[in-house]
Amino acid sequence: MIEINNIEFSYKNTKKILDDITFDMKENHFIAILGNNGAGKSTLLKCINGINTSEKGTVFISGKNVLKMHNREIAKRIAYVAQKNEGTRVTVFDTVLLGRKPYIKWDATEEDLKLVEKIIEQMGLSEYKLRYIDEISGGELQKVMLARALAQQPKLLLLDEPTSSLDPKNQYEVLSIIKNIAKKENIAVIIVIHDLNLALRYCDRFLFIKNEKIYSYGDIQTMTANCIEHVYEMPVAVEDFNGIKIVIPLPEETLVRRRI
Repeated sequence: MIEINNIEFSYKNTKKILDDITFDMKENHFIAILGNNGAGKSTLLKCINGINTSEKGTVFISGKNVLKMHNREIAKRIAYVAQKNEGTRVTVFDTVLLGRKPYIKWDATEEDLKLVEKIIEQMGLSEYKLRYIDEISGGELQKVMLARALAQQPKLLLLDEPTSSLDPKNQYEVLSIIKNIAKKENIAVIIVIHDLNLALRYCDRFLFIKNEKIYSYGDIQTMTANCIEHVYEMPVAVEDFNGIKIVIPLPEETLVRRRI
């Protein structure tokens, strides 16, 4: 079980960004963090893994507060993929191998190398493994960063808009791969994502943030038109299409008529 309790955070000389963020999740849950720009979604991820020092709150994984741990121990439990990553003069293989750094004492073992090869293959990066990451596209680089995070073998994987630089085909492909690996390896995933339909397709829990607090948290039953309209301040319909729930934006005048 993973428990996030009472997270509060403010930047210096600004109003509170997050207030009393509390939720829990099972090891194989795939959670979407949803809300408008500036709602604090990315900030929440950084509070969970200790990049941002929260004013208050705890993060428990398997009964242990990871925020009290050394960075090396946190990295064995939590992996984080940022929204933007810079390419450097390092090969794809060596970049993914860096995900094993928390476990390597002197040099990478044969087991480390085999795990990296396996993950590179799973992510469809085999043909790129000897290329430098400053020579590949932004979408390919994002897949490399995801592969590096998976190489950490975390209990919790934090993803900040991982599909933002991917084309539609790769968006579905990458999220499908992540979900399958997470289920197989019993990894919990928290993803900040703006595409509600991608969230509906791959996530099983949904956490909406509005006005610094959790507005709603739950399974697919919380993904209602009413909830989405209140959080995003736009009219939508939530419909079933061939057994798949989809969110359809409606004309703005629809919301005006509903308020009348």
